[in-house]
Amino acid sequence: MLSPTRRFDFGRDILKIIAIVTMLIDHIGNILYPDLLFLQIIGRLSFPIFAYLVVLGVESTKKPIKYMVTLLLFALISQVPYFLAFGIQPFERLDVLFSLLLSAITIYFYNKRSSIAFVPLLLSVILPTEGSYYVVLTAVGMKLLKDTPKIGTLILFALNIQFLLLSSDLHTQIQILSLFAIPLIFLHIKNKLTKEILIQENSLAYSLRKYTFYIFYPLHLALIFLIKLFFF
Repeated sequence: MLSPTRRFDFGRDILKIIAIVTMLIDHIGNILYPDLLFLQIIGRLSFPIFAYLVVLGVESTKKPIKYMVTLLLFALISQVPYFLAFGIQPFERLDVLFSLLLSAITIYFYNKRSSIAFVPLLLSVILPTEGSYYVVLTAVGMKLLKDTPKIGTLILFALNIQFLLLSSDLHTQIQILSLFAIPLIFLHIKNKLTKEILIQENSLAYSLRKYTFYIFYPLHLALIFLIKLFFF
């Protein structure tokens, strides 16, 4: 007897692959080759795509609470390889999955038109999460980009122009290049990247699609740490 099948958006998986690859390049540049700025420039594409994927994740899942619990679980798992790879104290900074969790909670309550949506935004300022409020506001910008593209584009531009206006550090200023991810995201919004595929729920393809990023995130940080430990 065949197992039940689920419809999946293959275009969304293409965005996920781009985000994962550019994140890997960014972390290799940031941790192993900090003088090679072009690696971090490439990496600017990564986070905006992940922010957009979080918006899609919250809105497409039938179990948003389970989705957020999964983010929390892997955020906790990832914290050890995260602080080791970046050479910081255990709780000096919380890894980006905590930031994406706060983003997911914000979008969840924003869609419910609840004022609770401001709570995770406030927590992103108080807690030492990677990216701080910028991460959560980027997710909000992606939500607006999806629903009202002109307003979303303006919000994201205003959010990123700060890096040119408020900092003289080149490594900080290049964050504005994350705006180049918007055309890729627009392709998906306009259904140019959207293609539905059917996958059996108990198949390897289903599990890989569902958990690839969650597993890859702590795993790649652990590998980078080991490479840094033994070869740098």
